[in-house]
Amino acid sequence: MKIVDLFSGLGGLTIGAIEASKIINSNLSIEFACDIDKSCSEFYTHNYSRYLKEFYMGSVVDRGRNAVRSGSVDYLFAGPPCQGHSDLNNSTRRSDPRNLLYLETIRLIGFYNPSTFIIENVPGVVHASERVVAEVKKHLSPLYNIHEYVVDFLRLGVPQTRKRHILIGSKLPLDQQFFDSIYEKYRECNLRDAIYDLRAVPEDNLFNTPSRMSKKNSERAKYMVDNHLFDLPNSLRPPCHQREHSYKSMYGRLDWDLPSQTITSGFGSMGQGRFLHPDGQRVITPHEAARIQGLPDWLDFSNVIRRGELHKMIGNVVPPKLSEEIILKMEGIK
Repeated sequence: MKIVDLFSGLGGLTIGAIEASKIINSNLSIEFACDIDKSCSEFYTHNYSRYLKEFYMGSVVDRGRNAVRSGSVDYLFAGPPCQGHSDLNNSTRRSDPRNLLYLETIRLIGFYNPSTFIIENVPGVVHASERVVAEVKKHLSPLYNIHEYVVDFLRLGVPQTRKRHILIGSKLPLDQQFFDSIYEKYRECNLRDAIYDLRAVPEDNLFNTPSRMSKKNSERAKYMVDNHLFDLPNSLRPPCHQREHSYKSMYGRLDWDLPSQTITSGFGSMGQGRFLHPDGQRVITPHEAARIQGLPDWLDFSNVIRRGELHKMIGNVVPPKLSEEIILKMEGIK
């Protein structure tokens, strides 16, 4: 099985391909992967070196000008930067130069000619002013059967309320039943399923240590735990949150019996979401956030030494179940 991973990040979609290859007893070759972020690039090359033929740290635009074809490719993944489409981005939403990177994948899909490609992004990508989704479909529909789909990761057994938009193009016929079938073997799970066993893990490295909280936030956390609350009363919030607002999850505590909210790079701060641990007076650790994202424990994060970089990598990753399940379904079709 030969894959290409563009805008790879720490390799969420690559992990899914690795896990799928193990299940179907197939060899895996990462023909090419790239990312512009140094920390992600170092993590990727360290963790997947046994499969990796070529990695480029830099812009996919630069690499595309010097691409060297390496034979047929089975799966091409692309996850262009999504901040320009995110509903959390109020400044440049819907019109952002980074949105054009979405279009750069068209040329490389044409170059590598994969049997199947998956382009993932936030659901808001369909509203981008550059009409990136429509452009991809226009250019590639003569060669591929292309479908759009919004994946609900909670239905894929990932314990968080996360959704992503995907464009999947295949040289094989696909229909709605194909997409519905990716959920068949999963049940919705909660935090108890995902991270309960990590409660006793010693805080002996960055990966297993939560961010420090301010004295005020520690007091807020204690108040919620002592009073069996999951939402912080308005009177205890910062003044800017005490009036009418829609930020109920901020400063909130997670519940063992429910899934997490969407994990973001801000999971180390009470003020950026419902990231307080269900039991303790602390936020979740990077290890716990990785589990909630569906990342396997065999990944080695020991070379990531800066907390901000670690949180960004984990917060931005695409849960591997997406590519794993699509590949398994595609191989079943074959």
